[in-house]
Amino acid sequence: MQLGANGGDGGPITGGNYLNWSDRLRDVEQVVDPADLRNQLATVRERVSALRADYTQRGRKPDADVVRQQIVAPLTQVRVWLQDELARREKSDSLVPLDRDPVPDNYAELVRQYYEKLGSAQ
Repeated sequence: MQLGANGGDGGPITGGNYLNWSDRLRDVEQVVDPADLRNQLATVRERVSALRADYTQRGRKPDADVVRQQIVAPLTQVRVWLQDELARREKSDSLVPLDRDPVPDNYAELVRQYYEKLGSAQ
């Protein structure tokens, strides 16, 4: 699974763009206001670092499910929050929900399955 935006370079874990990716994520981490989102980004950076070290030292590519659950999902949550926050600030008459609570961890998988089922029109 590619996490980078540089075409087929393998992303920050298996490609050559790790330092740039990590620096950019750290920059985002420093400007995000809620502490829980900062912590989430820091955790993602640490996990990617560990996966990268395992790849460079042992040549083991990370499991796609691990990357999806521990890297992509948290980054997606932060991205959605940032998009909502930017929309709220750009337009005062925006229809962005004001009170958007995160899904509790013990229900996150059920909510994900619900939206996948909803999206597949089953």
